[in-house]
Amino acid sequence: MLPFIVPGWRKTGWNAVGGRRASGIFAFPSIIQSVAVADGVLKEELQPMPDSKDLKQREEAHWAKTSRLMFTHLGVWFFFGFIIHMFVVPLNKITIPILNFPLGFYMAAQGSLIVFVVMLFMFAKQQDKIDREFGFAEED
Repeated sequence: MLPFIVPGWRKTGWNAVGGRRASGIFAFPSIIQSVAVADGVLKEELQPMPDSKDLKQREEAHWAKTSRLMFTHLGVWFFFGFIIHMFVVPLNKITIPILNFPLGFYMAAQGSLIVFVVMLFMFAKQQDKIDREFGFAEED
């Protein structure tokens, strides 16, 4: 396992790959704001570390919203995966006008699958919005 070294410290020693000697400055990726190369030397601009109490509060609020979103989508998934199929016989009395299929058959064969695919895209979009709101989003 390679140790992480605080920016500014020099790392010299045996490399894990190939056993060669390596030297250089390493930084944690989460605190690197931008990297620039000037005169052949890698220079890093570092952003200040967030206050741990504020970070903890943001993480808790982020997790609360993420959990609520997840349980909402699980509820919709359960409804379209199980509950709708319990009512296939009464739903078969309703006919889809354009396709002339009974609604219960359509929901069992394709409707639930369509809802699941739409839910995947909706979940990804909503989760990205939550991540951006709390500052945990990945760069595009």
